[in-house]
Amino acid sequence: MGAATALPVRDLRVEPGATTTATMLVRNTGQVVDQFTIDVVGNCADWTKIEPKVVNLLPGADVEVTITFAPAKSPQVAAGVVPFGLRVISREDPAGSTVAEGSIDVAPFSDVQIELVPRQSKGRRRGKHQLAIDNNGNQPASVQVTANDEEEALDFGLDHSAATIEPGAAAFIRIVAKPEKRFFKGADRQHPFVVTVVPTNAEPVATRGTMTQRQLLPAWLIPAIAVLAALAIAAVILYETLLKPKIQSEAEDAAAKAASSANKSLASQASHAQSQAAAANANANKAKADASKATAKVGVTSSSKPTPSGPLGPGGTDLSGGTATSFVVAPTAAPTPGDSAALTTVDGGPALNAKQIFVVTAIVLQNPNGDQGRLLITRGTGGGAEKLFNEGLVNYRDLDHHFEDSPLLFTKNKPLTISLNCQKPGPGNGTCKPNVLFSGRIVTAKSNVG
Repeated sequence: MGAATALPVRDLRVEPGATTTATMLVRNTGQVVDQFTIDVVGNCADWTKIEPKVVNLLPGADVEVTITFAPAKSPQVAAGVVPFGLRVISREDPAGSTVAEGSIDVAPFSDVQIELVPRQSKGRRRGKHQLAIDNNGNQPASVQVTANDEEEALDFGLDHSAATIEPGAAAFIRIVAKPEKRFFKGADRQHPFVVTVVPTNAEPVATRGTMTQRQLLPAWLIPAIAVLAALAIAAVILYETLLKPKIQSEAEDAAAKAASSANKSLASQASHAQSQAAAANANANKAKADASKATAKVGVTSSSKPTPSGPLGPGGTDLSGGTATSFVVAPTAAPTPGDSAALTTVDGGPALNAKQIFVVTAIVLQNPNGDQGRLLITRGTGGGAEKLFNEGLVNYRDLDHHFEDSPLLFTKNKPLTISLNCQKPGPGNGTCKPNVLFSGRIVTAKSNVG
């Protein structure tokens, strides 16, 4: 025998920031002196204290243990019922240890704080603000947001007027204040306003802001226009009286010089082009005559046989041609936990005749469901089968292999075979089902291939 416990009150309640206590009776039901260690199991362990934590009891003796619950007034301690267990561990008889279960109800509290940034905006047509709402309570806060000014001189736009905020989180609401009336010139006008946040289970919270409206016309605009107008008039007078006659005279002289120079250049280029054309014609006639003489001497034409551009297969077959093909094989296997030799085998390749070669240039292995097991790709059948890939499914989600320079070759006598061992299907699935994508081409040899 080990320990026996008794918790008189199982359902307790505590206010955040305050404390509450409970007592538990621990009795030694064994036949020898025993030492018992008491600890707390559950989400309240961080803010629960036990005194004493370790007791030594004679056979049949008992002791009262005090449990103090002290949750902080913080969003990190959520409101609601928190189950807990008081575990009593026997040193002499561990199998006789016991757990007393109970629950404590953490009372809810609300604490909503707001801040308007910036508190004062400036603009000719609108002012932009952002309202930050912090939920420092221990329960979700649903709030309604409104904005108004006593003079009714502003129109307010909110990107949303309601929000639900989790404990310890914050919400941000954009507020645009637009003056209903604008003015072209004059001193800045101040428009104070109030933003109010109304939580569902707490008192409203308000903050003040100001939108400073400026005149539509910048203060520097009218003097700048007057200066620019004076400069424009002076420029026109200067151009008409001094610059225009001089520009016209210089333009006429420059045009005459340019025309003369262009005529000389065109005449020189035409002469040079005629000389080049005559020389080219003479060279062409000479090349034609030389070609005729060479043809007469040789009397025959030679032909060259093209060489394959890619790798060669059995019997010198060119593997770069053929018909392109691409397909997906999705083997399925039931789970066989602990039996890694259990394989489900499928014929994964296309049907080939005695002269056809399946040339594989790329293999993509996919395990989208996160299955556990093994995928085996072989060439040939029976005892002479050649293992090409033996991949553990847990090692990849998407794995590419490319063989452009040294492609994998499969024939009718050495077919492509895929085998699957399923140890554990992915979450929510009853079977393992990876995917294998093959890309390549089918080439026909001149004679039968082994």
